[in-house]
Amino acid sequence: MKYVPNTLSIFRLFMIIPLIIFEPFSFMFMVAYVLACASDMLDGPIARKFEVTSQLGATLDGIADILLVIVVLIRVIPVIDIPTWIILWIVLAVAMKIASIVVGYIRHKQIISLHTYFGKAFIFILCLFPVFYLFLPASTILIPIIIFAMVVFAEEIYICATSTMPDPNDKGILFRKDTTKTEVPK
Repeated sequence: MKYVPNTLSIFRLFMIIPLIIFEPFSFMFMVAYVLACASDMLDGPIARKFEVTSQLGATLDGIADILLVIVVLIRVIPVIDIPTWIILWIVLAVAMKIASIVVGYIRHKQIISLHTYFGKAFIFILCLFPVFYLFLPASTILIPIIIFAMVVFAEEIYICATSTMPDPNDKGILFRKDTTKTEVPK
C-alpha cells in the first residue's frame, strides 16, 4: 500500500493525455476525466489511512491537480458557450492559485500543496461540472464554482502567508482547533 497514493497521482498525470487527445465531452474524454477525478478522491484518503503520507506525495498530488485543471480549462472553455466576463473571472481565480503557490514558495522556499476541506470540496464540485453541464447552462454552473474557487485560493494564500510551516493536511482556517485557549487547572 505504500506506493498506491503516489501511483494514483501519477495515473492522474497520465489521464491528462487522453484529455488532450480526445474531443471535449466525448465518451473517451469523459472516461479519462472521471478516472482522473476518482484518482484524486482516493489518493489522499489512502495515504492517510495507511499512514504513508509524504511531502513528495503531497507535492505530486498538487502538481497533478493543477495540471489536470489547466488542461481541462484549456480544452473545455473553447467548446462551451460562456461570456467573456466569466472567462476573465476564471483567469482571476487561476491567478489567485498561482499567487498561493508563489507566496508559499517565497515564504517557505518550497511548493506548498494544501489539502483543506474547502479545497477538497472544490475539486469534487469541479469534477461534477460535466454532469451539471448536461442539464444546466455553463454560466449557471461556473459562477458558483468560480466564487468557491476564489474562497479556496484566498484561504491557501492566507495559510501560506501566515503559517510558520504549512501542513499539507491543514483542514483550513475554519476547522482549526483554537490553540489560544488554555485550560484552567482544577
